[in-house]
Amino acid sequence: MRSLSKVLLALIAAAAGALTAAGPAAAASTPHQLGGLDLGAYCRSIGYPDAALTGSTAYDWHCVAGDGSRHDLTLEAACRWTYSTDEAVDRIGSFTDPTSVRCWRVTSATVSPAIDDYCVSTGHSAAALLGGTVYDWRCVNYSRVDPVYFDVSLPEVCRYTAGGAATIDRFRDFYDARSWQCRV
Repeated sequence: MRSLSKVLLALIAAAAGALTAAGPAAAASTPHQLGGLDLGAYCRSIGYPDAALTGSTAYDWHCVAGDGSRHDLTLEAACRWTYSTDEAVDRIGSFTDPTSVRCWRVTSATVSPAIDDYCVSTGHSAAALLGGTVYDWRCVNYSRVDPVYFDVSLPEVCRYTAGGAATIDRFRDFYDARSWQCRV
């Protein structure tokens, strides 16, 4: 009886060890929010005295030279510098809120969101692009009178596209409606 209990204890300990070993690896493969940015520190690291917000959108952050001239900065590069990893990407929560930029650790896997398939799977006729920015996607129901448009949730589209896997939705260029990415 004692040898059986020793075997069972050994099996339980081995299983617990395997689960513990699998835990961090599994966690590393899902998107993880790292945090915000210190754009002033990033600009200083590339030779400028500071950063400045010169407007009301996430694209209005600039590095500022000693003479006051503004220079573009790359939010993704700032994330990689801030968190010392090439696995970091920026995600703009709201284009019209310049303080909504966060950095995320992701894998190299990039999936294009299946917006049309998602719309159809939720009972709509199709997806429609009503403008040129990333925020101009809608699901549409066609009728005999006029089409009816519905908002699209890109986090839901990404979950659908990735088969339920954990993802973050991000765009590369606000002014390119087709630049959405699902990052895992």
